Amino acid sequence: MAQEQSAFPYTPRRGQLLIMQSVFESISNRKHIVIESPTGSGKTVSVLSSLLDIRRDVKILYLTRTNSQQRQVMRELRQINSRRKVFGIAVQGRNNSCLLAVDEPELRSGTPEELSAFCSRMKELTTGPEQGCRYYYGLLNSDGLSEYMHRELPDSETLVSTCRNMGICPYELSKSLLSEADVVTAPYIYFFNPFIRRRLLEWMSVPIERLIVVIDEAHNLPDYLREAESMELSSRSARAAAKEAEDFQDPEIQEGLSIRDFAEMMSEIIEKMAKDYVLEEDGLVPESALETELMEELHTSSRGINAIIAMLIGHGEFVRDMKLKQNKLPRSYIRSLGEFLSMWMGADGEYYIRVVNGGDNPSLELHCLDPSIAAAPLLDTFASIHMSGTIGNLRDYRTIIGLPEDTVLLQVPSDFPEENRKIVYVSDLTTKHDVISRDAGMIASLCERIVEICNAVRRNTIVFFPSHALLSSALSLNLTSRIEGEVLIEQKEMSQQELMLQIEKFKRSRGAVFLSVMGGRISEGMDFPDESLEMVIIAGIPYPRPTAKQRALINYYDILYRKGWDYAVRDPAIRRLLQASGRMIRSDRDRGIAIVLDKRLAGFREIRAEEVSDAAKAALEFFSSVNK
Repeated sequence: MAQEQSAFPYTPRRGQLLIMQSVFESISNRKHIVIESPTGSGKTVSVLSSLLDIRRDVKILYLTRTNSQQRQVMRELRQINSRRKVFGIAVQGRNNSCLLAVDEPELRSGTPEELSAFCSRMKELTTGPEQGCRYYYGLLNSDGLSEYMHRELPDSETLVSTCRNMGICPYELSKSLLSEADVVTAPYIYFFNPFIRRRLLEWMSVPIERLIVVIDEAHNLPDYLREAESMELSSRSARAAAKEAEDFQDPEIQEGLSIRDFAEMMSEIIEKMAKDYVLEEDGLVPESALETELMEELHTSSRGINAIIAMLIGHGEFVRDMKLKQNKLPRSYIRSLGEFLSMWMGADGEYYIRVVNGGDNPSLELHCLDPSIAAAPLLDTFASIHMSGTIGNLRDYRTIIGLPEDTVLLQVPSDFPEENRKIVYVSDLTTKHDVISRDAGMIASLCERIVEICNAVRRNTIVFFPSHALLSSALSLNLTSRIEGEVLIEQKEMSQQELMLQIEKFKRSRGAVFLSVMGGRISEGMDFPDESLEMVIIAGIPYPRPTAKQRALINYYDILYRKGWDYAVRDPAIRRLLQASGRMIRSDRDRGIAIVLDKRLAGFREIRAEEVSDAAKAALEFFSSVNK
């Protein structure tokens, strides 16, 4: 193992040695590998070190879901760089690293394609600090930045801050150096969006077959890919297309029918379908229902509908060009309307479902059921590494993503003492939907127990609710005022910067309580070392909501694998439970207890938990024992 460990900058633990050996062997043989290793076990540095020790003409693309995971990659690369020279770059999308977009909300909301076109236009116009993009001009007239990037290996936030102070563009700086990088770390979208993937491979100067892709927090990948392959059109977006038509000539697309008329008709159809098909949150729409509705309204055929779609897309391109000439974000709601209808009409009913969502702004959604469609480009790479602390059944993951049968599956045991973490549950509470519907006092009882535990134990505690709706219900019962000590809340609309300030405040506290939601930003990818987090209260089993999309997914996997409930409901709930409880233990010095306030945990044999009658007493006894 001397060669395999040459880039590893620490004294390796047993689990890290196993990861390094397995990655080295599988990638050397050009095989994909799926790794489940406990939270805090050092997966990132183990995988990076192994890949950098493989002497091949390949490059590494390390995909992350959050900024905190990306920062971890750059921290480890800096450690490796102190031992052996390596160059890595952290990239973010233009909406996070284009300084013009950061300063302007409209630009920040742009899609990758819109921002790319806008950026190209600004660069064409750049002839001085007052023309085009001043930050691009600053980059063209600066030097010494390549040396800074190679020496410091900054994370994306540090780079943006540094470049803002220097008046240069961080996005273009990173892009100009990508061909020199051994490792590029980026959000998932950089590989799984076809438009961005093509550009990235060009910038990295690497063909896809010489690229190794690492996917961090891989348990998120199936849901991410389903969403990436899905498309939505809201009533308001259709009306925005109508308004856009008024501003840009509003041509006829059928005798007596303008684009504005058609867009308003679409808005009315969406609202009508919401009334017809939505049960609670959403409802399935028959495959041909929209096409039939349009043909009846317009007295035309399928061919006529396709001609209208082509005209919408064509006029949308005209709108985009006009906006670019005005130095505006090239967004066209008309083009989006045409593209949505084109995808809706042409999508394969075997892999997609058609849904209408209710609410104040109803929408039609073409929802993808099969993540392997978007994952297919992974099969063209040199190899891929999928890793997480909570993948669950590795064979099931391999099947869902569509990886080959010879994919290596590795489960790494924890190197941390088992006695440092304990999971307990109570048998007199539940957040099961039908129970809460019948028993109005169940949520009140849940809140009473949370208050009792927090006030008795007085350790830094995160309370994870299974949904924002349940958290809101608890807050309406004055939960925060009854908890002694400081209480912080992860608000749904909170920006990443606001959330990080709250987290840092929590870490500095002692006996504080943070109210959050499972599957949210705190439950994944955040480090809470030592005493900054010692207790987690999980206020219910995080089953997915029983929506039409969820029922369709269960049915889809039942048909394919006869495992619909496991793939679509049970496995995601287990992953969220383990992710939430895994926040406490990040090293062999950490200790903590997770308390699940739901009797249904008894049905999860995969989670080693003990039933207790008094959760507060169990927590106090746990801390008394580990302090001895």
